[in-house]
Amino acid sequence: MAQVSIERKENRFVQDLLSPSDRLLLSSTRDFVEQQIMPVRRELEESTYSDYKLVDEMQGKLLPLGLQGGFLPEEYGGMGLTSALTTALLAEEVGRGDASQFNSLAGGLLAMRPAIGAGNREVLERFAPRFTQEEEIYLGCFAAGEPGGGSDIENPDLRGTGIKTSAGLAGGSWVLNGAKAWAVNAGLAGVYCVVCTTDASLGDEGVALVYMEAPMQGFRFLGHEDKSGLRGSRQGGCEMADVRVPEAWRAAGPGRDAQLFRANQAFARIIAAGLAIGIAQGALDEVLAFTTDRMAAGKPIRQHTICASILADIAIGIQVGRDAYVSAAYQYDRPETYGEGHSTPILSRASAVKVFCCDAAIGATNRAMELMGSYGYVSDYYVEKYWRDAKALQLQEGGAHLARLDAVRGCYDFDQFHRNELYEHIRGGGST
Repeated sequence: MAQVSIERKENRFVQDLLSPSDRLLLSSTRDFVEQQIMPVRRELEESTYSDYKLVDEMQGKLLPLGLQGGFLPEEYGGMGLTSALTTALLAEEVGRGDASQFNSLAGGLLAMRPAIGAGNREVLERFAPRFTQEEEIYLGCFAAGEPGGGSDIENPDLRGTGIKTSAGLAGGSWVLNGAKAWAVNAGLAGVYCVVCTTDASLGDEGVALVYMEAPMQGFRFLGHEDKSGLRGSRQGGCEMADVRVPEAWRAAGPGRDAQLFRANQAFARIIAAGLAIGIAQGALDEVLAFTTDRMAAGKPIRQHTICASILADIAIGIQVGRDAYVSAAYQYDRPETYGEGHSTPILSRASAVKVFCCDAAIGATNRAMELMGSYGYVSDYYVEKYWRDAKALQLQEGGAHLARLDAVRGCYDFDQFHRNELYEHIRGGGST
């Protein structure tokens, strides 16, 4: 059989951008995906329609790699893996096999990043050991979205006024009330970072990131959503009714929490970009194998010019997307040069690569499916799963449109509430 691909996987990005230890971790993760995840991709998906047993077992097999708690500082037992670049590249590798696996792991990463950024010792000392142990799965949940709006919570123009979940101080404790929706690992996580407001009228000063341990009195899990894509990464809702947590479990304080929230948004979008390229790469690998074996007019169909041109479009989108997210992650990791993670330029770059890479993944899976015909739509060839996962990922982290608005903020001072004198004149009953 002809060789499916001559590409050297380790040369898909500039190796010198990573430390030797990070390159080793990436290589080990790539080997794990090839040996452990790729052979059972279909079984993993089937498990999501029953008991998730195989999904959870695979999550457990990932623990020795350090992906559960490696992001924590070394003084708390982690690997100090704070690099957005390394994390995004790891997301790509795992996403090539099953994006849901990394999406679940990222729940803990995103939940704990605000505490790490704020240097909150109380939170880190309480929860870090649970992430760094390798005996059992310990998940985290960054609970931002709400039943009344997801993108509204992330919208910089609203400055926190769209948040309905409240946090109030009473007797040395934060008292949480409200509901969250579409939260990754809801009902499974041991620790939640809940996006709240102490007073919506305060804007960013009222934004509060408060940690909560589960189970806890007043906390109620509302169930998981039955999704089409990213099925192995469970998302659901929860309610909090007078949930009391220690005062020290707020990530930082007024103003700083809003910055940590924005920095987390930018980080999450870069990771989503890496995950999207992993999905697209997985689809390309599938269609390359199919078009190698499938014959037409006496030769493999990928040796026909029209097929080769379509494959080129897929490969171009993947490599350009990869180069883009690597660049954005490199800048995120160097705030002294390019700006803090919460800054408008960084959020703009992160949003741009998230949009581009998700669009590239959807385009790649669509074109792969078209090349494979009916076989692209059956579960035997995995492309249909990549297709579903790509669409689900596009709808996360700012969705398909809010992320575009955040991307354009890097070009000019966009404000959706920009004062409209003509509109105000008309409302006031004036004449033109």
